[in-house]
This record gives sequence, structure tokens and C-alpha cells, in this order.
Amino acid sequence: MLESNRSEVASFRQQQALQEQAAQQGLAGLAVVSRHDFIEKRMERAAERLLQLIKEGKHEEVKLLMETEAWALEGETAS
Repeated sequence: MLESNRSEVASFRQQQALQEQAAQQGLAGLAVVSRHDFIEKRMERAAERLLQLIKEGKHEEVKLLMETEAWALEGETAS
């Protein structure tokens, strides 16, 4: 019986180690980095577009774009 308890504990520890490894990979793995790069590039293109509109004197268009939901911070609404 003591042997079966040890194997249950060993199984639990192995499962816990695998879950911890999966969590670490989820937080620091390539998918997270690549998603961040995608978002960063999209925001850079949007900023470039806004700057172009400003150079063209289209300030009202810039203001309207910046007031859309896409520009609001998470959990806030555009005002």
C-alpha cells in the first residue's frame, strides 16, 4: 500500500511539473512574442497614417479616428 501511495505522489508531482512547464511556455513562448509583434506593427502603421493625415491638414479626421473605440484603453470607452 505504501508503494501505491508513492506512485500517486510521484504521478501528482509529474503532472504538476508538466502543468508548470506548459504555463511557462504559454507566458514566454513564441506565440506570445509573435502576437505582440503583430500588434506592435499594426499600431505603428496606424500611427503613421495619423501623422500623414496631420501633415495633410486633416485634423478633424484624426480627431474622429482617435475618438473611436479602437483607440480607447482597455476597459474605457472613447469620449
